[in-house]
Amino acid sequence: MSIDLNIGIDHIDKLQKLGSIGIKKVFCGYIDDEGRKKWPEEFCTLNRRGYNASIIGAEQFKKFAYESEKYGIAVYVTFNVVYTPEQYEWLLEAINTVSSYDAVKGIIISDMGLLLRLHKMNYGKEIVISTGGTTFNSSAVSFYKQFNVKRIVLDRQLDINEMTEIIGNHPDMDFEIFLMFGNCLFIDGFCSFLHCLENEEDKTSCCYSPSELQTHCGFIHKAQRNNSFEIIAKSNKKYNIGFDENIKNLFTGCNLCAPQKLSEFSNNLTYKIAARGSHFINEFETMYPFLEQIFNLDRTSADRLRLFKNIFQYECDGYGCYASKKII
Repeated sequence: MSIDLNIGIDHIDKLQKLGSIGIKKVFCGYIDDEGRKKWPEEFCTLNRRGYNASIIGAEQFKKFAYESEKYGIAVYVTFNVVYTPEQYEWLLEAINTVSSYDAVKGIIISDMGLLLRLHKMNYGKEIVISTGGTTFNSSAVSFYKQFNVKRIVLDRQLDINEMTEIIGNHPDMDFEIFLMFGNCLFIDGFCSFLHCLENEEDKTSCCYSPSELQTHCGFIHKAQRNNSFEIIAKSNKKYNIGFDENIKNLFTGCNLCAPQKLSEFSNNLTYKIAARGSHFINEFETMYPFLEQIFNLDRTSADRLRLFKNIFQYECDGYGCYASKKII
């Protein structure tokens, strides 16, 4: 048995190394000049990855797609936020642009309006429902099946037993779960309502995310622009928020034990590493030893507790992973 990994990527230069260690799937955001001008990151995100974690522009994406094909890497592009009516024309054009390349096997979405449109137009590539689709039970999977969905990313809030039940009830569906950074304080499908709120009085409404995996912080983004879509003022405020030491794993959650717990479903299960925000993924060269160890976990006698400590710099205490007792 091998672990089917799907790695978040933001730059063409990283494809060769990923291919050399056996990675066959990557996911990325896509933003072009028009989208960036009309809906800059200071106001919203077009793909839930942000400007700095996306492939920028049609020409750059073309090179990225051809390079991915050269290394035999399948690409999935994220369009997984809820969109406004004025964004749909751009959105469908962007999907057509990226989907024109053989390396792009599908798109990752959560917007119901977009799902209905793609189904009506008989979109020819794979549709993946992101964690934004809030799939918490088997009934939700049955609902998405009617739209020819290929794969569903299960929510971080689920535990191993809940995943086992859902996957077991739908052997004809592919699923994906997070192998790294698997837990979050918020439900994925609702987190966009809690990110980056422009309310300085309510500092607890920000998204909590690990900063160097030791402290937690929240960001509030504020911006103004003129009638020519130019940003004329912006500020990013950071609020340090303290958490009890006993639950810090809750916000990281390596899930390195999950492949063994879910080994019976290995043929239709992908493990996702959301490579956005992690210090060892931002410093890309340092992530490869960890990726190689993770990729070979089921084929070696690797000490998962030691691997956890190497990555996170503290001991695993059993919280914050799919294999542990739920504490939310």
